[in-house]
Formats: sequence, structure tokens, C-alpha cells
Amino acid sequence: MADSIDRRGFLDRAAGAWIGLSSRTVQGGAGSTGWTAGSTAAHAAVDPEGAPILPPRVNGGINIQPVRRLDMPGREEGLVIAPELVALQLQAVYALGFDAIRITAPHGDRRNFLAAVPYVRAARALGIDALVVLSNFAGFTSARVLWDAQQRRRHLELYDRVFTPPPPPAGTGEPGLARVGEVALQILNEPTLFFAVPPDVYVREILRPSYEALKRIHPGLTVVSAADVGTPEGVPRVRAMFDAGLEDACDRIAYHVYDRSLIPLLSPSVRNAVWITESGAEGTSRHLGWVRETFPEIQARIPGVSRIFYFQLFDTDPGRFRLIDIEPEGASYRAVVESVDLHAHFAANVSRAAGGDPLLPFEVLVPDVRAYFPTAEDAEAYDGVFLG
Repeated sequence: MADSIDRRGFLDRAAGAWIGLSSRTVQGGAGSTGWTAGSTAAHAAVDPEGAPILPPRVNGGINIQPVRRLDMPGREEGLVIAPELVALQLQAVYALGFDAIRITAPHGDRRNFLAAVPYVRAARALGIDALVVLSNFAGFTSARVLWDAQQRRRHLELYDRVFTPPPPPAGTGEPGLARVGEVALQILNEPTLFFAVPPDVYVREILRPSYEALKRIHPGLTVVSAADVGTPEGVPRVRAMFDAGLEDACDRIAYHVYDRSLIPLLSPSVRNAVWITESGAEGTSRHLGWVRETFPEIQARIPGVSRIFYFQLFDTDPGRFRLIDIEPEGASYRAVVESVDLHAHFAANVSRAAGGDPLLPFEVLVPDVRAYFPTAEDAEAYDGVFLG
């Protein structure tokens, strides 16, 4: 499979070395409040002696890409994951007080499946929850194997085996690190758009059997439905999902919101908690207004919304949705804030919730992100499913 992602025009490519954020970025950190909790309160660990604290988790979730490298050589041997880039993105998530990440671990794409591993493990070690999307950036492998009763269980067992065990702990004896971030699995992404799967077929023949299989494999695991597109044309498909039994086929119902006009059209009364797994506005100048105005509107007009994931931290398209850019700097790289106003808003939320206490640096907790890299056993487990 190719390494590029056809996902709203964003490429999944990654790069070199982490040297910290540039002078236009904010230093700081993060944590978590649990899958059913909101993220409106401060959850920093306060030390009466004035020692540094964990940054409060006050800014909800954020989508990230399993970035491996930025350059695309003509030929790439083996699995290349630049540890500095993993640390760079996670430091930004930590610094800005996000309580969860959402990341795709694609079926049949060995490099990018394994590249998602360190993001999930390191985030969880910091107490940040991880929503892992079982989907593809290109091709139809995910829909095919999750639909096929002969293949479904062993694929789901792979995701459970690789992503749900507790990661190595972060730091040593630092405050508030007893909690390990939780994992949830999302079954596909916008299935009609990306896989040409009708809504009723998705619920009855992919989501429900995947949900039932996962509950046998790991009863306590949270299973999240796919969202449809976050524009008005997705609303009839969402209704068709409900008609096909969506509420009985998952633990959390997912919506995407990219158009405010659809907010009152989405189901206002559901039994399951609702997660907005993607929401954002295209164009850097619109980012802050979207978060400050549309996020509260979503929470007010769609009862049951317990999490909103901003779209997104980084991609290779300037001026659209991303919060930061990543630039070469000599033989290394730096993260540069592109969405300056929104970045400042997130950072101010953290600072205000911290009450002036100093924040524990990311690098103290994660001095070497390679501790969370995929192991030989992870690669063997993947190969046993996809190559066996």
C-alpha cells in the first residue's frame, strides 16, 4: 500500500527530529478524565510545596496522524518511524491540555498500523485516552475484513492485542500518573464515503458483528460507531443507521460536524453517549470562532455529547484545518504554530486552570519515546494476521 493518505487531501507523512516547539508555540502539558466524562474542569495534580504539576486536561480531544516521516524517498527499506516526530506531536497534545487523541491504525498498511502504536502507548502512559480507528486511508481492506465473518475475529483480536495492554509507565513517581489512559476502538470512518457501504449494511453487517465479537474478546472495551460525513448530506445516512439498530450495536455513537446547519438535524435523543469525533472549520481565520461558538452549540443542542475531538493537530495542507505545521530546521525539525489564535486559546485554558502553578515538562515524563515503539512481537502479531 502507498504511504499517502487520501483523507480530505491530507498526506500521512512524517519526519526527523524533535527539538521542541518554536518561539511561536506554547510549552505545557495534559492528562484525562475518562471516556464518559467531559473536559470542562481542571484535573491537575496540585503539590502543596509548589512543585510542577501535570497540565489540566481542559481542551477535549484532538485528531492526530500516525506521522512517520516528512520526506518520501523513492524507496524505503523496513519500518521507519522517526522518534523525534512522535515526541513532537505528543508534546503538543500534552502541552495544550487535550484529554484524548483519535488516530487511525489502518488495516493492511503495515507501516502506518505500527506507526500508530507509539502515539497510543505514550499518550496512554501520560493519562491521555486514545480512540483507535479501524479504517484505511486508501483502499477497501477494512470494510472487507470486518464484513467477512471468516476474517473478522482475528483482525479484531490483533487490535485488542496490540493497543489495549497497559503501556510502560511515564516518568518515575510523578504526581497524577497513576491513571493510564483508556482505549476505545472505532469501527470504520465515514463508511459510505470511503467504502461505498450503505448505512444499513454498515450497522447490520459490519458494526453489529464487530461489536459482538469485541465484547467476547474484551468485554470492557468501548466500541464506537463510525460517523457519517459532517455536512447536511450525511444526516439521512445517520437516520438510516438509527433505523438499522445503531444504538444496540455500539457503546458510543459518533457524529462529525463541519457545518453548523446540521446540528439541529442530528438525533437529539439517544441512549448511548455521543462523541463528536471530528469537528473543525476550514481556514485558519475561522478556527477560533468555530471552537468558541460551535463547540458550545453542539453541546447545548445535541444532548449526550460527552467528547468533542478537534480536527486536527497536523497535516501537510497549509491554511485548512491544522493547528501546527512541522518544518525542517537544519538536520532537525520544529513545530510551528499555524493557527495562532486557536493555539493561544487552548494554551490560555491550560494556564488558567493551572492557577499559576508551574507545569511538569513533557520530556521529564517521556525522556525517550522509543520506550513506546512497536515491538518485534507487535510486528509478528500483525504479520500473522495479514501475511499468514
